[in-house]
Amino acid sequence: MTSVSLRRVSKSYGSVVAIKSLDIEVRDGQFLTLLGPSGCGKSTALNCIAGLERLTTGQIVFGDRDITELEPHERDVAMVFQDYALYPHMSVRQNMSFGLRQQHTPRAAIERQVATAAEFLGLTTLLERRPADLSGGQRQRVAVGRAVVRNPSVFLMDEPLSNLDAGLRIRTRTEIKRLQRELGITCIFVTHDQEEAMVLSDVIAVMRTGELQQIGPPMAVFRDPVNLFVASFIGSPAMNIVEAILEPDADGITCRLLGQTVRLPQDAVRPENHQRLSQGQKALFGIRPTDVVVQGTTSEQLVGRAFLIEPVGPLAYVDVDIEGSALRVTADPDRLPAVGEQVTLTLAVGRVCLFDPQTEMRL
Repeated sequence: MTSVSLRRVSKSYGSVVAIKSLDIEVRDGQFLTLLGPSGCGKSTALNCIAGLERLTTGQIVFGDRDITELEPHERDVAMVFQDYALYPHMSVRQNMSFGLRQQHTPRAAIERQVATAAEFLGLTTLLERRPADLSGGQRQRVAVGRAVVRNPSVFLMDEPLSNLDAGLRIRTRTEIKRLQRELGITCIFVTHDQEEAMVLSDVIAVMRTGELQQIGPPMAVFRDPVNLFVASFIGSPAMNIVEAILEPDADGITCRLLGQTVRLPQDAVRPENHQRLSQGQKALFGIRPTDVVVQGTTSEQLVGRAFLIEPVGPLAYVDVDIEGSALRVTADPDRLPAVGEQVTLTLAVGRVCLFDPQTEMRL
C-alpha cells in the first residue's frame, strides 16, 4: 500500500485546459473521491494517475517514488472502469485472473488470489459463468475482483456504479467500501454523485472546470463549504440560497431577507472577514433544508405559506413561499401543514452560510 501525491498537476489538450495546478495528498489506505459535474476534469486526473494520460506539467508521487514518467504497467495500479470492460468469451474466473496470467504469476498463486477475491465479493458460485450470464451488479463485482486480485498499491475507480439501478448501486457501494477497508488499499474514486461521495469517502476533493475547489472530510465539506459552488453542489436537496442585507453590530449580525429579519451570531462570518463587513452589505444567505423546520421552538423564525409537500419517509420536505421566493424546509411527516397554510419556520442560525455575491466566496 502507498500514499499518492499530485503536485501542481496540469493537463491541457492544445488550448483547452482539462486540469489546472492540482495539489492533492492521499494518505496510505485512504479512500479519496474526486467529485464534480461532468467535464470538470476528474476522470482526466484519474487517467493521469493511471498513466493513461501524460501530464502537461507537474509531478505524481507514490510513496517516495516519482512515477510521473512511468508506463501504466510500471505503476502498480488497478483500475475499474464505468463500462466493466469484461472479455465476453471468458468466464468470470478467466476475467479475474487475466492480469495475473499476463504477468506470468504462478498458477497456484493465481488460484489462491482469485478464490480469495471471489469470496470477498460473493462470486464463488459464479466463477464458471460468462459475462452474458450475469446481472449488471455481478458484472461490476467481477470488474472490481479483477482489479483486487492483483493486490495493487493504488486502486482507481472511474464512476463504476453509474450503470446500476438505485438499489443495486447502494448495495455495491457498500461492498466496495467494506472491501477497501478490509484490504487497506489506497483508493481514488471518481463520481459526479455527491451522495455516493459522502457515503464512501474518507476525503472528498470537489472539482470545477479543472480546478480544485475544496478538499476535506465529507461532513467538513458539507457543513463548511468554502464557496457558493461547493455549497450548492454538495447536499441533496440543494442548499437554499437567497439574497440578504447584513447589518453588523457588536453583538451579532442582523440579516434582512425575504422581507423579514433574522438575527445571526458573530461567527456566521469568519473572523478574518469581520473587518470587511459594512452596514447594508449585500450577501447571499445559504441554509440547508434540514436546518430549517416547520413549527420550531427557537426565536429566529420566518413566516410563509406552504405550497408543495413531499413526504420521503422519516421526514418531509415542504416548499414554502416567502415574498415570492421558495424556501425548501423539513417537517415532521406526522404533523404536516396543509397546502396554502401559513407556517412558521425555525432556522438553525449556527448553520447559516453567508457568501459574497461578487466573488461567491464564503464570508
